[in-house]
Amino acid sequence: MESFKVIVVGAGPVGMVLAHALQVSGIDYVLVEQRSQIPPDPAYGLFLWPHIMRIFHQLGLLEAVLAVAQPMIEAVHRSIDGSVIHRSRGFEELGALFGYPMAIFNRGDFASALMSKLENKNQRVKTNKRLTNVIHRDNGVTVEFADGTTEEASIVIGCDGVWSSVRDQMKAKAPKGLFDENPNPFQAPHAGVFAKALCPKELERGRNINVYQDGSHVQVFTGLREAQIIVYHRIPTSRTKTFFGQNDAEEAAKPWMDVPVGDGITFGDLWRNKIAGGSANFDEGVLPWWHWGRMVLVGDAAHKMNPIRGAGACCGIEDAIALVNGLSRLLHSDSNPSDRKLRQSFLAYQYEREAAAKLWNDISALNLELCIGANQPALKAQSVADYRTIPLVANGPILQNIPFDEKMGFVSWTRKTRKSADKTKARL
Repeated sequence: MESFKVIVVGAGPVGMVLAHALQVSGIDYVLVEQRSQIPPDPAYGLFLWPHIMRIFHQLGLLEAVLAVAQPMIEAVHRSIDGSVIHRSRGFEELGALFGYPMAIFNRGDFASALMSKLENKNQRVKTNKRLTNVIHRDNGVTVEFADGTTEEASIVIGCDGVWSSVRDQMKAKAPKGLFDENPNPFQAPHAGVFAKALCPKELERGRNINVYQDGSHVQVFTGLREAQIIVYHRIPTSRTKTFFGQNDAEEAAKPWMDVPVGDGITFGDLWRNKIAGGSANFDEGVLPWWHWGRMVLVGDAAHKMNPIRGAGACCGIEDAIALVNGLSRLLHSDSNPSDRKLRQSFLAYQYEREAAAKLWNDISALNLELCIGANQPALKAQSVADYRTIPLVANGPILQNIPFDEKMGFVSWTRKTRKSADKTKARL
């Protein structure tokens, strides 16, 4: 090949951010998506932490994403009778600690904002591309798609989610036993329901509303226009490969219909007016192997966690930044790296990210268990999970070679890059 090129498989939030990171790093890429449109329809909520907003700042995307964001303000905990147990302004406090807000997005608005800032997107972004095969050849790969077309590149990065086709290709080509033979390499101790509805005037924006009843838990996130709803319940631990769909959504929602989620509004009011909804198992786990040959995984393809802390997309975006840093270092010394050098780079990437992914997964699992377990809502214990996230946020990766005037709060960022002498202090 004339130059190093990346095929990014999957144009969800992680794939889109990866494309931007490659763009600003001067690495050629093409972004392929099996669905017919970006964003998909329906598009559910996306919850992002301050260290991810810092990445957007570095990528020149902060203004664009804040324009479609609802900053998070308060967590409200209610009993099943509607009474308020506790209110916490922890979201605002975390923003003050780090200088950037926590925020919730409609995934469609988020994708449109990022897509608008991609250069040459008509040539670089391709839809209706379902991957069927990856062929390794000297110094590169050929990727085959179901429509009969092919793409040639140096490497393939799988950002294609929990049922990753890139991971399937790795498994098929690696020695037997290296990858889990089960069709689902993760396991699900919990399942739940996702839905979204237009946010009624009775619910203040920027809230995370939590309601508890025996063995189950509801979250309602109020965004700019929509309320995002998640119902959690325990199931016998399963490794069944389940896809998001109607399944048992109505049945799982029934016990909540008359439960207040705000003053003068019930879960049923939201559910009956939902724009979209469905159910799925909440798979969890971190794979022991994230790469094979010239293929490498990021995000849910490599590690999966339940959605209670909104950590999944954040971890995937962190992966993307760490992987691009490694590629940039490698390409600085060798514009056409060998298979061996790529393996070393991929291995270093996994070593960097694996511990953080495991910790986010453990924190999310602990948080959910405290919300649905015998001692629910266990708010004091939940605060332990909150405190454990602060070092993870402070240590979030950024691109090493892209200077920017970052914002700062009371807690210093662990990882630095070249930047102007002046630091922008966050307004508190």
